[in-house]
Amino acid sequence: MNGQGEEKTRPSVTRRDFVGGTMIGSGAALLTMGAPAMTTSAQAQTVPSPLTGLGPDWTGPGGVGDYADKNGNTHVVVNAAHGHIRNGDLDKRIANAPLVDDLYDLIIVGAGISGLTSAFVAARDNPSAKILILDQHAIFGGEAKQNEFDVDGYRLTAPQGSTGIVVPFAPAEKFGFGSPFLKELGYPEEFVYQEPKNLSQPILVPRDAWGPMHISWEMADTAFYYEGKGMVKNPWRNGFRDAPIPEKVKKALVDLELYRTPPVRDDWAQWLDTMTYKEFLLNVAEVPADCIDGVLDVLSPVMASMGCGQGGDVISAYSAYNYLMPGVIGYYRYQHGGADPTDTIYLATFPGGNTIAAKRFLKLAKPEALSGDDSLHGLMESQVRWDQLDLPGQKVRLRLSSTVFSVVHEGKPAKAKTVRVTYDKDGKLVSARGKAVICAGQQHANRRICHDIDAQYRTAMQEFHHAPMLVINVALRNWKFLDKLGVAGIRWFEGLGWWTSLRRNLVIDGHEPQPLDPDKPVVLTQYIPFLIPGVEWPDQCTQARMMLFSMSYADIEAQVRDQFTKMFGPYGFDAERDIAGIITNRQGHAYMVAPPGFHFGRNGKKAAKDVLREPWHRIAFGHSELAGAQMWETAVLEGERAAKQVLPML
Repeated sequence: MNGQGEEKTRPSVTRRDFVGGTMIGSGAALLTMGAPAMTTSAQAQTVPSPLTGLGPDWTGPGGVGDYADKNGNTHVVVNAAHGHIRNGDLDKRIANAPLVDDLYDLIIVGAGISGLTSAFVAARDNPSAKILILDQHAIFGGEAKQNEFDVDGYRLTAPQGSTGIVVPFAPAEKFGFGSPFLKELGYPEEFVYQEPKNLSQPILVPRDAWGPMHISWEMADTAFYYEGKGMVKNPWRNGFRDAPIPEKVKKALVDLELYRTPPVRDDWAQWLDTMTYKEFLLNVAEVPADCIDGVLDVLSPVMASMGCGQGGDVISAYSAYNYLMPGVIGYYRYQHGGADPTDTIYLATFPGGNTIAAKRFLKLAKPEALSGDDSLHGLMESQVRWDQLDLPGQKVRLRLSSTVFSVVHEGKPAKAKTVRVTYDKDGKLVSARGKAVICAGQQHANRRICHDIDAQYRTAMQEFHHAPMLVINVALRNWKFLDKLGVAGIRWFEGLGWWTSLRRNLVIDGHEPQPLDPDKPVVLTQYIPFLIPGVEWPDQCTQARMMLFSMSYADIEAQVRDQFTKMFGPYGFDAERDIAGIITNRQGHAYMVAPPGFHFGRNGKKAAKDVLREPWHRIAFGHSELAGAQMWETAVLEGERAAKQVLPML
């Protein structure tokens, strides 16, 4: 049986097709979900300040192709950022940095999706503008980058971070997840998905790896792995009947999943932003206090990985609403006649995630930067033309491996006509001048490099705290063990990580970019947050980052191999034989974290994100975090806004 057409013929099951009366089973204790592989105090998980002197053995192998050795925050990037930006040890030398190049119309700091969108919009609307893009990394894209493997004759691609397009486009727009610039991106009206081949039994393989984490668990066959118990298949379909967790926790999980009637009030959004999601669950959804930890053990890694950065004890209930969490999702239903968005919309994911969007915006702004034609498949297969990125005379120049240390107006900000940007290039401090600057990076960096902002802007930047994420891509020579188990995704509660899944890749212009066959290679991706319930906010973010940075590549690799062996060994998996490669991508500031008050402000004051959405004279700010939810869609919109704000200055 090859599984083709299975999605149409299997009975449709939704989360509301089961009833709470099926709650029977064992009463073993729920295994606690803490920070991955960390059972000791978080205070012990620190690394020596100032986080410099890291080497290649910390970063680990980086794969093949243009993205080789550019996997996440590499040791080179971390050393540069923490050795100079954070510690401010170059301040005395910045004033003497020599000027390079002539005056630019626009300088963009950051070549992620926001920065690349700004470059495209500025170049489109002012074709004569001279634009310089600076980025600290060795390749563009920010977190929209990919890892590439060569395994047994197949080129496999997987995301380093940003991935997913909310589709179908019409209902996505209806629910507030509209995708901008669709015509420019060249995305089709409808996507085609590959089907799994040569399955030994029917397996429901999802179109993306995110929905089955929780918000649309009915989209995939999954198993939960419990230490001492083993695999429990599709636990949501029977109310966790066979899961070794307390009966009261089972009931609390199901009751919350069926909770549809949060209080109706005109100020519901602002009200949700006055409390944590945990407080909402306890006080509004009435999750029993003796079950709340068990419920959050299940939900917190989901919301953290999808975009919230931290768990329900920290994030605002409105932030949980943005990511469709149980209970608060009721406010979507109220707005749309009872419709649940998770029954209609889902993610389409390219093999390398949103790398393809970053490539498209770069090519729109700077066509000579990439090889290949303008088709989606051509773009996906394109290669960077390194010798064309930064040449004199080009309208748009992209200067990589350039760490910016200072962005400051020349003269008093209110009267200045130019802005001076000082950065490190090849070990030397140099400066460039522009009529305007867009800082398209995160506020943890902006508050250290924007030297002449006033107290209001600096205070606003200090409101932003960022959680880390470890993204691991495991290349396998086959996935026969999942075929034997009969599932596409796995959830676990101890050890390193918590979730991984197969996905049906998009068919691009008639091409299946990589196989989906248990006898052939695949990459399994893990998004791993570091959650430390009980640690005061915002120390959770700092200590979580220390956890991530304290792990060597060898530590991570060993834990992945051990975890996979423990879970999949009984189904024929052999780590030495089946693992072809492991790439780690450390994203030290993956997501801004939004606690209560972040979205709508506190004590009648303007929200920090809204302060920063207005330019500081000739410096504008454009990043997805200023929308309050970090998605590629918001990155594009914030980049577009910043570009339009500075265009009159050019």
